[in-house]
Amino acid sequence: MPTVVANEIMRTLHRIHTQLSDLRTRIAAGPRQIAAYTAQVEAAEAGRTGVQADVKKAKMTTDQKQLQLKTAETKIRDLDGKLNACKTNREYQTLKEQIAADTMATKVLEDEILESLERVDSIKNTLPTVETAVEAARKVLGETKARVAAEGTHLETEVQRLRSELEATERELPADIRDLYDRAIKQKGEEGMAPLDGESCGGCYHQITGNMHSELLVGKVVMCRSCGRLLYLPERASSG
Repeated sequence: MPTVVANEIMRTLHRIHTQLSDLRTRIAAGPRQIAAYTAQVEAAEAGRTGVQADVKKAKMTTDQKQLQLKTAETKIRDLDGKLNACKTNREYQTLKEQIAADTMATKVLEDEILESLERVDSIKNTLPTVETAVEAARKVLGETKARVAAEGTHLETEVQRLRSELEATERELPADIRDLYDRAIKQKGEEGMAPLDGESCGGCYHQITGNMHSELLVGKVVMCRSCGRLLYLPERASSG
């Protein structure tokens, strides 16, 4: 095989494999991006659920305190109604002290209820923010899905085109070279080939022998003894 032709084929094969690898990486990135944005939506929804739960819990606390207040007020009215029925001053005084203590307790409950109502309002005020976060996350996810789907169609078309080009180029390889090439690609993928970099392998930078360089110059396929890559002359070297 002439030198120019051999190196041109190897360069073409390496280019196609590199492009295919890049396309596959980009295709695989799509589902990962969708998964990441899906996780963001789930996190935003979990945040909203947490706020809603906090509102519900704060309301329950308020309701419990209001019920306690009503119970305490009913008790005070009952005690107040018993004052006229007291037979002794001591009994009367005891009831008055109890009413005073219970009245003080209701004042504390009233303050706690006010604070609890303020807490409910405060938590509710955060709901618009978390709702906005959920909608924003969903919007980004939807846009990402649409973009990935559109890009995926284009990328798959490019993959098919490159595969056809690859098959056509591979048919140009002689049988003995094809065996070496197939083994290299099976083991290393697009890293199975590398251009010569001066006097060294362009993949692992291990220096080749003078005889190996000579073989490259006459169009033979040379395998790097260090990394197993198939070497070819870069365009500037083969054209010169």
